[in-house]
Parts: sequence; C-alpha cells; structure tokens
Amino acid sequence: MVSNGTTHKIGAALAHPAGSAGKSATDARLPRNSQDAVVFIVDDDVAVREALHSLLQDVRLQAEVFGSPTEFLASKLPDAASCLVLDIRLPGMGGLDFQAELARANIDIPIIFMTGYADIPMAARAMKAGAVDFLTKPFREQDMLDAVAIAIERDRIRREGDKAASGMRALFETLSPREREVMALVTSGLMNKQVAAQTGLAESTVKIHRGRVMRKMGAKSLAYLIKMAEIIDVQLEVASGACASDPRFGKTAHGSIGDFATPDSRHAMLAGQVLKQQPWNLRRRQRVEPMRGGGPYKSQSMAIAAISSATK
Repeated sequence: MVSNGTTHKIGAALAHPAGSAGKSATDARLPRNSQDAVVFIVDDDVAVREALHSLLQDVRLQAEVFGSPTEFLASKLPDAASCLVLDIRLPGMGGLDFQAELARANIDIPIIFMTGYADIPMAARAMKAGAVDFLTKPFREQDMLDAVAIAIERDRIRREGDKAASGMRALFETLSPREREVMALVTSGLMNKQVAAQTGLAESTVKIHRGRVMRKMGAKSLAYLIKMAEIIDVQLEVASGACASDPRFGKTAHGSIGDFATPDSRHAMLAGQVLKQQPWNLRRRQRVEPMRGGGPYKSQSMAIAAISSATK
C-alpha cells in the first residue's frame, strides 16, 4: 500500500505479491500504446510521489511528479493520452479547487484523487465534477493501477473523438454556403420538398446538393450525417428570405423548419432525435445496439429506415 510518509517496495505492497500475474493482468487492461501515455502525479509528500513513480514505471508507464499545482501548470502537456493523480490537500490551491480551475481553463484531463482525509461530501463533489476515482490513503497499489488504466483509456477515447470531430469540421469547411444550408435543413429532418420550399430551389436541385453534401462529408448514410451535424454543431445561418420570416416556421436546434411538416417528416425528425441520443461508435460509423429510449424504434435500422423513407 501507499500511505503518507511511507514508501514500500512495489512487489511487497501488491495484493498478489507473487508479481508477474498481477502485472500481466494490469498490462492487459492498459490501452494499446499505453507506453506513450503519461501519468502526472501532484502530491506535496515526497515519499508518496516516489512510491507512485516507481509503481507506474514498474508497469512501463511514463510518470512525471510535481509538488504543487503551480509546478504542474508550468509543465507542457504531451500530445498523448494522459491522466492526473492528484492529492486533495495541497499547499495553496487544494485538489478540488484545482480540478475546477482546470475545467475553467478547458484543460480536459482525467483526474484520480487520493487523500488521507476523505469524507462523503468531498468524494461526491470530486466525482460529480468528473473524477475517474477517489482513493483513500492508504490504498492498494492495484486499485491505483486499475484507476490509471481506466483514466488513460478514457483520455485516449476523448482524443480520438476530438480528432474525428476536427476532421468532420475540415470536411464541413469544403461545403459551399448553399450545401451547408441544405445539410442543416436535411439533418433537422425536413424532406427534400420542404427544403426546396424553404430555400426557393427546385426539389431536383436540393437532391443534387444533398448528394454532394453526403459525398464531401464522407457520410455513408443519413443517420451518420445527422450525427456529424450534431458533433460539429451545424446551425442554419439564414437571416433573410421568405421562409425566414414566415410565421409557419418554428425553431429547432438546427435552425428554422416548417410547422407544416407532414406526418412522415415529423416521423423522420423524431427518429433523428432518437438516433442522436444513442451511443455512437465513430470507428464503425454506427450506433451501439440495442437502442436506448427509442420509443417506437427498437433498433438502429428501424430509425434509419424511418428517416430514409420520409426524406426521399
């Protein structure tokens, strides 16, 4: 165990000190390329910092140690998955205050808290603010390793998502203003003829623009295009025009749509909203099954079929 003022040898402190089996299990849980990940340790106790540093090195993880939040902020975050092991009680700014400060600065790094003076409100505040775990000293070294593995995996997934979103935004920038408008309307659930009515275009022209949008965005389905629009926060930016001031048009998250929508188009909009609420697998470009809270749509395929048939 790791405790205030005491440093134990790594093998002796593990729950299964016979060693290799425990290490193998931990290695298996660590994300791919975890050797490139970095664990930052912030604790004013030198003994604790050294013990944790040795523990992480033992499972081939890079670790950097700091005695205060100020020292940590003076360092440069690597372009790799990382996490922060943070003590609650620190000189100057405490761990919980530092967590809030990182959030305000938009520094998104998973945090594992450790403390020798825990209480329920303190733990609840930390977890509510997004902490990965809250460990009370003395804690099992394996518990720390498990928490670090979860934190690194969480950060790796976040980084992959950010990279995917950046790529989507770059593709969106290649669209013409008209194509962006059509994308916003289509992903709001409008049928082609309704998009034509709102934009003043012929329905055949709308279909051409829609096809170009799908091709340029690399979207294999309308469901995926809807998710892309949500990720990059596509908004309809039309300040003028007959439909912009028409009282028949209401507002949605993606701009102005007509409240004269047909039952089919309302069905499509409902299916689109349901799809947006489902977990998304960016790598496979599909929703995770089964559907959660899907109402009449028991599966992803049912919701996609509702959208496709209504927006042809």
